[in-house]
Amino acid sequence: MSLRQDILDVSKELLVREGFSKMSMRRIARNTGVSATSIYLYFKNKDDLLLTLIEESIEKLKQALISEVKVHKEPVRQLEDLARAYIRYALNHPQEYEIIYMVRPEEMPRYPKEKFREVRSVYELISEVIQEAARSEQLSVAEPLISAYTLWAQLHGVVTVILSRRLDIRIPRDRFIDQAIEHIIQGFIIQKTPA
Repeated sequence: MSLRQDILDVSKELLVREGFSKMSMRRIARNTGVSATSIYLYFKNKDDLLLTLIEESIEKLKQALISEVKVHKEPVRQLEDLARAYIRYALNHPQEYEIIYMVRPEEMPRYPKEKFREVRSVYELISEVIQEAARSEQLSVAEPLISAYTLWAQLHGVVTVILSRRLDIRIPRDRFIDQAIEHIIQGFIIQKTPA
């Protein structure tokens, strides 16, 4: 493993455990077993390091979702599989997930405008699948991008309940995930009224 990756791994752990304000380059260096100046060979400053962690985490999430979109399926099934891939990524990579969504905004460095395109691309990917399902008259949505954000917010709630260990112990996790996805998707599906 490279020193750059070691620095990112240590930073990830410190960030999730203690927050951005308590994360210092010296502390990262000490936990990595290198001098603080070694970190500056790879990252300009602490902000640059955080943005790198966020970008890499977003890219991994995006790749997990893209792999579902590449498989040819009908749109509603594709949306269900996207939801499963999203939750699977979050549960298999909790630190990366927390870095994307749980770093408090006041702790965030100013995010360069061009980087927002990458963040938005995850929602746009979901939005494209929703648009396709709406075109085929399987989903009832007026504004696909808003629907994509709504879908994300609901999935984020499911993930947060599990990661924060707030799921009632009487409820099996897999059944909770299955039913949550079913309920979320059903909220978008056009209900056919009997003739």
